[in-house]
Amino acid sequence: MPLVQIQLLEGRIAPGVESRLIEECTRAVARVLGEEVRESTWVVVQPVPAHRWGVGGRPCGAPAAAPGAPPAEHA
Repeated sequence: MPLVQIQLLEGRIAPGVESRLIEECTRAVARVLGEEVRESTWVVVQPVPAHRWGVGGRPCGAPAAAPGAPPAEHA
């Protein structure tokens, strides 16, 4: 049973596009692993709130630090 997990920032994917994404991922898995896995392929599309997703040590949407600035201290 192949499992494909897709995590995206919340609001990043338009309604109705999720089903196409699931369909196309399933098609790609079947093309690579063989048609017999199509019916047992799971695809999970999981939205993640921006405050729970970090890039470069900061939550997404947080202002970038000025070059050379010391890192912000955490409480």
